[in-house]
Amino acid sequence: MNKRAKRICRRHFLKLLAGAPVYAALGSVGIAHAEKRRYGKLVDTVICIGCKRCMSACKRWNGLNVERDELITDRETDLTANNWVVVNLLIDSKNRTATTYSHLACQHCIRPACAGVCPVKAITKLPEGPVVINEKKCIGCRYCFQACPFKVPRFDFEKRVTRKCHMCYDRIPLLNYMKPACVAACPVGALHFGYKPGIIIEAKRRVQQRGGSSYIMGLTEAGGTDMLTILPTRPQDLGLVVASEKVINQNLDKIRITASGIMGASVLAGSMYTYAALTGEKNTKDHD
Repeated sequence: MNKRAKRICRRHFLKLLAGAPVYAALGSVGIAHAEKRRYGKLVDTVICIGCKRCMSACKRWNGLNVERDELITDRETDLTANNWVVVNLLIDSKNRTATTYSHLACQHCIRPACAGVCPVKAITKLPEGPVVINEKKCIGCRYCFQACPFKVPRFDFEKRVTRKCHMCYDRIPLLNYMKPACVAACPVGALHFGYKPGIIIEAKRRVQQRGGSSYIMGLTEAGGTDMLTILPTRPQDLGLVVASEKVINQNLDKIRITASGIMGASVLAGSMYTYAALTGEKNTKDHD
């Protein structure tokens, strides 16, 4: 390489080096812009009154069966294919006199494990934040439930698909960025909806106003979620599912979950074959 070529290469390298901060800044602007366009949901259990209007609104908007005995009592209910949002009265294990109403639903993880293990790509994390299941593609393998750190997706035995809260993604673009049905129905402001950065700021503001003793679930759990929940104490003290802060390796977990599913199916098929062979032999002897 001659001296002139070396000078050109050196000059090109220096230009790239000088422009690196600019490129990085432009990249960060793009990331920040994408973050601003992502929505988040805030649940403030400290002021929740347990009226369960959020449950009713969710069922009505999504065409789910309304079970009135669940809406007028404090009996514990679980997430199901027909209950995408549940409100339960929780007791602090360290202070049995302290109770709080919890609003439980899909946490809409930033890096959802359910989407990573789905073998048919039926689960998608939308750029706006919601994690959505395409029921037309779902094959009902239930790997998503096994992978979910919060154990949210539930199987519908009638429709043979997995269902859960989708943060009313069908309301947001169609109805001029209308709030999710549960948020719109809350009469006391325990539910809040908006762009994710604003949701984080609002959650921290509320905690700080109360002396900073509350816990914000969703900031670090499962690598972060787009649903934040203000709790009066730690999740484990209230009997809630405690998700690891580590984001799972989706490829390895997909292999593990799929392998366990195939192994289980193989064992079942083998057992059925053995049973059929034994009963067939017995029937032959009886016939003889």
